[in-house]
Amino acid sequence: MNQIGKIVALVIFSTSVDGHGLLTYPSSKNGGTLSAPLGSSTNHFALASYGIIDKAFFDNDHSQTPWKRPGEFDHKLARDLIPGHPETLHPCGCNAGDVTHCAGVVQASGFGETTSGGTVIPPTWKAGSVQETAWNAWANHAGGHIYMLCSKTQFDACRETILPPNPAQANQAMKDAYLQCVWECFESHTLDWATEEDIRDDNGNDSGNGWSQKIQFQDDPCTYATMKPSTKAGKDGHLWRYTPIPDTLQVTNGGEGSCVWDTVASFSNTKARDEFEASFGNENVCDWGRDSHTPYNWHVFDKVIIPKDLQEGEYLLSWRWDAYMADQMWSNCADVTIAVSSVAGIESDNPPSVSQRKDACPTQPPTPVESQPSNIPSIESSLAPGSSPPSAMPIIVPPTVTSPSPSSPSPPTPTPPSINCPPGHTGMHPYNGCKEFYHCVNGEVAGTITACPEGTLFDVDAQYCNWENDVNCESPPPPKEGCYSNNFKDCNHPHFQSEDSSCHTIWLPEGSRSNDLCIPLWGLCTGQNDSCCEPAICYQDDVGGSYGQCVAVAPPPTDDSPFPSTSPSTEPSTPPTLPSCIECTNVTNEAMKESGKTCKKAKKYITKRCNKNTAWSRKKKKYCQLSCFNLGLGYEGDICCNGNQ
Repeated sequence: MNQIGKIVALVIFSTSVDGHGLLTYPSSKNGGTLSAPLGSSTNHFALASYGIIDKAFFDNDHSQTPWKRPGEFDHKLARDLIPGHPETLHPCGCNAGDVTHCAGVVQASGFGETTSGGTVIPPTWKAGSVQETAWNAWANHAGGHIYMLCSKTQFDACRETILPPNPAQANQAMKDAYLQCVWECFESHTLDWATEEDIRDDNGNDSGNGWSQKIQFQDDPCTYATMKPSTKAGKDGHLWRYTPIPDTLQVTNGGEGSCVWDTVASFSNTKARDEFEASFGNENVCDWGRDSHTPYNWHVFDKVIIPKDLQEGEYLLSWRWDAYMADQMWSNCADVTIAVSSVAGIESDNPPSVSQRKDACPTQPPTPVESQPSNIPSIESSLAPGSSPPSAMPIIVPPTVTSPSPSSPSPPTPTPPSINCPPGHTGMHPYNGCKEFYHCVNGEVAGTITACPEGTLFDVDAQYCNWENDVNCESPPPPKEGCYSNNFKDCNHPHFQSEDSSCHTIWLPEGSRSNDLCIPLWGLCTGQNDSCCEPAICYQDDVGGSYGQCVAVAPPPTDDSPFPSTSPSTEPSTPPTLPSCIECTNVTNEAMKESGKTCKKAKKYITKRCNKNTAWSRKKKKYCQLSCFNLGLGYEGDICCNGNQ
């Protein structure tokens, strides 16, 4: 099934789609809490499916993901993206892709109600105060997020004045007007991020426990890493915060963002650092740690500023995540009460954070990350030929199955599939029947084997863990092997794999070109000047091109040759510049390395190619000038710095 077919089938036949992220603090209307990731992946995905827009991209280009233009992918683009199958983008998220099923419209429309049928006690926030929020991703697609507020009075008015009493009877025009109404309400109160100055009291003392952004381990308020937040301007100039954890190979492959250790400020305790290194690797690892793509053990906490001019009352807080590494996005809501600044806050059922429970954690001082030059390789060095990231963590082979009882004979230990990467390849590859996957960087295995969550498999096409019935589990094709060819297109018989098989044998580093449309050596190319398999060229017998054949080299020019002659050069107006000397060393070139040749034993091989093979010529790759120069095979006029010529 092609990609569009998959999308259509997903929209038509699914009552919910995969969800990878959700609001967890305050408790969201779809049931997200700080304890949600401790359950199964199925439970997490079911909760997060309320907020997903499964396909979101610009300009008919899947690579133009929402994070390329934060906040600009709106409900109209979602409606029209897939002709005949509109998606519904709502600030509180929807299940099954229709306004009727958006949180707060029919289900969970009451203050404190959740879509699961339960209730929570919403927290009370003072106008003008700094408050904490958090969200969690089972599958990381990077990008960034933002928070917005809308009064429940105005939120409900959009439904009551625009939609019919039974929202399922609304036509498309009503749905469009309703969505425009609620989005305008939320976007008119986009929250600003709290900075270090905002979390200090009137005396300049730190009143917020020293962080503006942190990632917390599971639901443990004492175990976290404080982060150095960065922002990106989006719609209407509002600042969105980058997800502090880059997706797998996001930065290594040249994408936006920073290596994960470059954003860490400090750790709350030793356990925090240990858990962080277990998830994301040590300081030599950029973005290929075990949990870079599956950081479900970590919540992203931010501090936001509640506007001073808000009227007191019931509000909805909207969280929106625009993905960068996938053409998707998520949104959720939580109920909160806004009180005037003189009213004390009310205890909520949400687990209090560290800043609310300063006496609940051991008095271990935070461990700062020393400011020093990063050991993480740069993008350029990571992608340089022959380079690879440091092997920070050993490859973990899945444990073998133990015997069911002491009396039962032990079954033979299964041999795990081999782990290898195609030469020079960077990307993710399936392992163990797609139940797991591993990372390749420049042809080398990097990091650990990562297990997909229960009920999912690694999707080779999507490059992340997906529901089993949506996964195409096929290993990438094995790397191609080079071969010798006498006709510049097909591989020679295995018994004739030698450069001496004919006068025109060449090495094909990627093997046969049988699928190419090029014409092999000595084939007819009449009227098709650029159709020969390189380095062959099409030689025409006359200017009209009545007969042409692919030949190894151009015939020597004659008086009546169809090849253009060189006009006599005029006397130069300035003296010619003398050529600089060349460092002449016996170093093999790329083609020789691929075929296992050495300078000492390959004089015949090099002589033939330097004299006859245009692919080795000065005009193209300068192989004869730069390789095994001390054999005396340089071009006329070349001068060696050591005196050879």
